Amino acid sequence: MAEAILVVDDDLQTVKLIGLMLQRKGYRVIPATSGVQALAKAETEQPDLIILDVMMPDMDGFEVCRRLRSSPRTSAIPILMFTAKTAVADKIAGFQAGADDYLTKPVHPAELLSRVEAFLQRAARLKAEATARAQAATLGFLGVKGGVGTSTVALNTAVALALGAGHLPPTVRTPPPDFRPPAVILADLAPHGGLAYLLRLSQAFGLPSLLAYPPQELDPPTIEKHLTRHVSGLRMLLAPYTPRPTMLSSAHIRTIARHLATLGDYILFDMGHTLDDAARALLGELRYLALVMEPTALALVHARELIQLLPQIGWVPQQLGLVVVNRAVSGIALTRRQIEEALSLEPIGFISPAPELAHQAADQGIPIVLLQPEGLLAEQFRELARRLVSLTR
Repeated sequence: MAEAILVVDDDLQTVKLIGLMLQRKGYRVIPATSGVQALAKAETEQPDLIILDVMMPDMDGFEVCRRLRSSPRTSAIPILMFTAKTAVADKIAGFQAGADDYLTKPVHPAELLSRVEAFLQRAARLKAEATARAQAATLGFLGVKGGVGTSTVALNTAVALALGAGHLPPTVRTPPPDFRPPAVILADLAPHGGLAYLLRLSQAFGLPSLLAYPPQELDPPTIEKHLTRHVSGLRMLLAPYTPRPTMLSSAHIRTIARHLATLGDYILFDMGHTLDDAARALLGELRYLALVMEPTALALVHARELIQLLPQIGWVPQQLGLVVVNRAVSGIALTRRQIEEALSLEPIGFISPAPELAHQAADQGIPIVLLQPEGLLAEQFRELARRLVSLTR
């Protein structure tokens, strides 16, 4: 079947000219003359590529692009922006909105066709890679608010997985010589590099280095070169812990997530606590999402709002679980039953309070599961890892 290309421009003559050019090369063209039409047709037609004009009266191309990227059904579709705007700032705005590439008018037909062919070939390659590694389990950890320990949970769960939790009997601490541990990758997509801070790694520039590439130039070998290897066997894509946050575009997020899925068996993402455009784009790449929360009334309010929002943006509730982190001993902490009844969602993990141990682990740059492997918290993280393995098989 011929690839389908959605052509969006408020100038009907432009739509016809581009459409005729593409049809002559055997492509199926879907026309749209407004942003509203483009969003509707992208959802229903699921085109292989979108050629999107920027300057439209009802909704400009930047906004259309952002909305396409925020929907799991359309977030993966390549977008080629096509406009008369030539300023660098306009191109940057297009990439930040989620565009994969940018062409300025007027453009030679041969250049347009070559870009289209390159995009479709790349999309076919990504699809083949995803099919080849369909068994990779992609999991996200999202805090319902700041300061709940999302990075600590993501790091220790990832280390537990890398050491064989879920693939060895619970009583086995030392894997046998012939045991092949799963390939686990942990990516830091939180704004301020929490994972690098927990590991005391001051030279964590993997993620910023990848963001210097246009999304279409990234591939698995390039991403592999920017991963940091941990003594546990875990590989990590890290960001520096600086006051200045790393700006992530949805196009980069989707591209990095898909390539990572070809490099490991379990791909975990520390998403921080903000469901921004980049985090929404990542949702479409996840097999499972764990919400991290404290057992407090305020966290319960935030969790309820987030759970109500997720289905509205296309997330499937069956792929959702709770990890409850009790950061301090308190008589006012909500019980497991209260949380489950209030949210109609079963917690998949409970982490007991151990502020001194958490501080010691962060101070030494050693994950809790390695610092005190026989302790209660280490076993709780291993149990969480085992639960996630069973939920994503």
